[in-house]
Amino acid sequence: MTPRVRYTRSADFLASPPEGNAVNTRKKSTELSPEKSFEFKLNSPASNSGTRRKSSLKSSPQRKLEALSSISELKEMVSSQLDSIKRQADRSHSDIIKEVESTNSRLHKRLKIQAQACQQLMDETDKEFKKMSERIAESCDAMKSSYAEFMGDAQTTATRVCKTTIPEKADFYEKAINSLRNRHGIFPAA
Repeated sequence: MTPRVRYTRSADFLASPPEGNAVNTRKKSTELSPEKSFEFKLNSPASNSGTRRKSSLKSSPQRKLEALSSISELKEMVSSQLDSIKRQADRSHSDIIKEVESTNSRLHKRLKIQAQACQQLMDETDKEFKKMSERIAESCDAMKSSYAEFMGDAQTTATRVCKTTIPEKADFYEKAINSLRNRHGIFPAA
């Protein structure tokens, strides 16, 4: 870690730091080995680190130095690692597709079960509706028949009253009026 320098004035702050305290934070490109700069370590969830094969470039230190000596060998190393990355990506892609398909299958089954439950509920509701409508129709028919009976009875009673009772009462009152006239000696005008 670099030591902190305290500036007391703004002019000191704007001035360049002393040479003894300057630290070169940039590393030279030759300090990093090309093997480390091009080494990719991608682990797919399905791959097992214990079962993976190690490439022949990584197995021997002599081969590592040879790989660094020429560009063509460096290209070969990069292409082999790129192929490995592609294979891992393909495996990951196939695993993801399998997971998506299994999830889709589970969701399809759930949807099918819920659709069957909804259909069963709709069928039960239709049955109940039919029963209720039949009960309502039966009660309406019973009310219509009782009303028709009541109206028939009322009409027969009214007809009987009009045809027999009223004329009988009219004859009875006519006779009573005539007997009262005879008693009191009142004769109708002719």
